[in-house]
Amino acid sequence: MGETNRGSDELKMRILRAVTRPIADMTVEQICEGAGVSRQTFYTHFKSKFDVVYWYLSIAEEAYLYEIGRTLSLEEGLDGFFELLYREREPLVNAFEKDPKKRELRHRLEKPCNEFMWTILSKGIDVGEDLRFCIVYTVESANCLVASWCLNGMDEPPEVVSRRLAMCVPAALAELARLA
Repeated sequence: MGETNRGSDELKMRILRAVTRPIADMTVEQICEGAGVSRQTFYTHFKSKFDVVYWYLSIAEEAYLYEIGRTLSLEEGLDGFFELLYREREPLVNAFEKDPKKRELRHRLEKPCNEFMWTILSKGIDVGEDLRFCIVYTVESANCLVASWCLNGMDEPPEVVSRRLAMCVPAALAELARLA
């Protein structure tokens, strides 16, 4: 099973790396040609060309962000997340739409919110309305930061972006993110 997943992830990385100019200006056919895959293969793995970047973001989130407060500190999680994104700078710079109003991303932010709530609940802490607000605010703000960073060419080093985001995390969440 591990070999199959590794092969699938390598194929998805080829597709991600085929995003060589603004994604809104590329067709699925052009991405497939750049990746050396068929449209059928593309659609086996992704619903649309915009889902390519969200797949990679979910890999980075699972590896680093969801581990904050579990196995990683806030700083370690954010540093790892932004470093992993930076490794795929070229496709990520091209993978976001310039007009964020075009796509509703609420469904994409649900999982990170739920993961952070689960982390807090697993520590025996009740997630009340105020804490829930802090989680949603932080996840939505971080999502905007990532999109802006990518759209602006990822010119700021990942460690600077990570440090700045960590400074903006509400104190209530930062405290809970500390390892027990």
